[in-house]
Amino acid sequence: MVAAAGSAVAGPLVTFTYTNLNGVYADNGNGTGNFGAFAVNGGGLSTDGSVSRVVGPGAGTAVFNPGFFGTSAANFVLNLSVFNKNNMLGTAQGAGHFTITDVQGNRLEGDLAGDWINFGGATFFNGAISNSFFVPIVNGLFVGNSGVFATNVPGQPLDGSLVQLFLDSPGGFFNSSFNQVSTGVAGQLVPTPASMALLGLGGLIAGRRRR
Repeated sequence: MVAAAGSAVAGPLVTFTYTNLNGVYADNGNGTGNFGAFAVNGGGLSTDGSVSRVVGPGAGTAVFNPGFFGTSAANFVLNLSVFNKNNMLGTAQGAGHFTITDVQGNRLEGDLAGDWINFGGATFFNGAISNSFFVPIVNGLFVGNSGVFATNVPGQPLDGSLVQLFLDSPGGFFNSSFNQVSTGVAGQLVPTPASMALLGLGGLIAGRRRR
């Protein structure tokens, strides 16, 4: 039973993807700064995205159409620091937080930590997601402009990875402040190891009760 429970949560439980976010950088003037990626509708950018519960009862995809920002509570906000920057190698470290909000005000939040790298005139962030969880406010459902899924995802809080954060690099590798830079983000979430152990224990207990 434990093996079966483990295999049921072996892959991602939740994924998300957003494009055409507004990438903003505030330079502190000492080799550090703060980067943000925000949903926007204007200034040449029209954010779109989706959040999916991949498996289990209540699985589905909440789709946020291009230009969704400003028409409801739906939003995307990501903030990351930039520090320990090495201009010669084009690397830095970062840590921060993201919040995804649906049309009803329900949220998916998580912490971020990882590494920036500048390559070929573009900047990427590869990081780990930790302590991620849903904050259901209305109906226990995560609702997009189209599509919906249940927020009672097992194994919360979730861990995972920010599998892509990409932006063009105006003015070099975080050498000066910028705004209105198109940014794409994608991530995936799985149960924390502790949560997976609890899920496995639950499967074992259920099996014994059935006997």
